[in-house]
Amino acid sequence: MVDFDALEAAGIADARARAGLIEYLDGLGFTAAEMVEAEKRGRLFGLAGDSLQRSGPPTYSLRTAADTLGLTLDDVTHFWSVLGLTAGDPDQRMLSEADIDALATCAAMRDGLGEDAAAGLLRVVGAAMARLAEAESSVVRAGQPDLWITHSHDELTTARAYRAVAQLIPRIGTMIDAVHRHHLSGARTYFEGLQPDPSATVVCGVGFADLSGFTALTQLLTPAELSMLLGEFSATVTDVVQTDGGRVVKFIGDAVMWVSATPQLLAQAAADLIDHPRARETGLGVRAGLAFGTMLAINGDYFGSPVNLSARLVAAARPGQILADAGLRDELPDWPAVEQEPLTLKGFYAPVLAYDLQRAPPTA
Repeated sequence: MVDFDALEAAGIADARARAGLIEYLDGLGFTAAEMVEAEKRGRLFGLAGDSLQRSGPPTYSLRTAADTLGLTLDDVTHFWSVLGLTAGDPDQRMLSEADIDALATCAAMRDGLGEDAAAGLLRVVGAAMARLAEAESSVVRAGQPDLWITHSHDELTTARAYRAVAQLIPRIGTMIDAVHRHHLSGARTYFEGLQPDPSATVVCGVGFADLSGFTALTQLLTPAELSMLLGEFSATVTDVVQTDGGRVVKFIGDAVMWVSATPQLLAQAAADLIDHPRARETGLGVRAGLAFGTMLAINGDYFGSPVNLSARLVAAARPGQILADAGLRDELPDWPAVEQEPLTLKGFYAPVLAYDLQRAPPTA
């Protein structure tokens, strides 16, 4: 039995008028103390979901976490920061047992990989999780309007909607672990085929593709239409690149960067992107820039002259055109290509020789 008088005395405003919400939370097992604390934060309606979003009860501060782990406060604050999280008051209880385990993993990574390597990898993890959180929030905001009280005008409705969505959070965490392991296997196989030693340099192909005329199109499409177009583009690119044996490195707005182990696979992926039926149906011209050579592969990204060159080539390409550098052309002497007039590209002091790679691969 809910004691509404006690709850109002403890600080929950209009407890009886909010009986539906309070009885719902009580039925889920939340205590009066938890409800009062949530009310202080203005989040009584969010308690049912917030509890699933947290990694556990906040029983540690950064300072007590450091003591528990045998680390310095600076160590713990550093780990938290490179993960892209706000450290805040070192004495505020904000960390759960799961957070302590995560910080212990950070320390183990530093001890096993070295300070710089661990920090770089942790930044990648933090950035990836931040992007995932942004994507999840965007999807939820658009697909579950009842999460907004300004839309539902009812705390209980919003609490139920939030709880239903938040129940996916632990399941997504389990899914991430499984998918991560599969991607690790794929990355290991990919790099084992590229390099015979532990060097960070690799010899491979790199490509950029984007939607020609996209900037102008953003002025004509509604946000919903733009979202659908970008979603279709990223899905199509991912499918094509993976089918052709490549690896998507990143999306940058309407552009994608990918790498391929061989010149043939790189050119094939570009040709399939340019000629993809969805590209023709939308009326948008896809263009690509390709290069082949030695690059530095660190922290899930690639750096070096081939990367810079392929990025400049895609900007110089016409809709439906694949511009390849001389390095790739040398590796594909039988692939039909037309030599272009030397191009003046930003960041390159001398004119660059490029080839218009035909979309049809060589016939046997």
